[in-house]
Amino acid sequence: MHQTVSEERQADTTRLVPARAVTVQTARSSLPWRQFLAKFIFLALLWAVLTDFRLDALIFGIPAVLLGAGLVFILPARPGWWLSLRGFVEFALWFAGQSIRGAVDVAWRAFTPTMPLDPGFRSFASALPDGAPRILFLNAITLLPGTLSAELSGDEVVVHMLDTSADLDADLRRLERRVSALFGLTSDEEVSE
Repeated sequence: MHQTVSEERQADTTRLVPARAVTVQTARSSLPWRQFLAKFIFLALLWAVLTDFRLDALIFGIPAVLLGAGLVFILPARPGWWLSLRGFVEFALWFAGQSIRGAVDVAWRAFTPTMPLDPGFRSFASALPDGAPRILFLNAITLLPGTLSAELSGDEVVVHMLDTSADLDADLRRLERRVSALFGLTSDEEVSE
């Protein structure tokens, strides 16, 4: 018997949070100015190197560097996640393997005379935060054999499947863990232990 999406949400209260929380003790108003100064120095040195330290290049360089460094005041703060090198390597290897697995599965279905299909939709409640982690998760769903992310409504992902008898929830939970590792996220349960 299948649970409804709301029952699954109540049963699975695990939420993903940043693995490390860092408390900054500096005054909130001075932080953007420090970021501006650091970015200004970096961009000015980069501009100087790229233009062979030519003074005539400063006509365009000074406004470009000021504008680039000034984005600190306009753009939103960094998200609560970062990319993990280990997670990236593991995800890249998984990605290559799933690409091959998916291609073989589709080829097998295409060349099998009975064409084993039982298409349909399934819902899945994602615990990933909004933004890049969830977008990557939605796009990576298509790597799982016979699946395609069809709709997103809040935390609920609707997935189209070529074979509804497949164990989609287990595959999606494994994929969610891989995306979590890539973005340096961990579940509440792991943080509390």
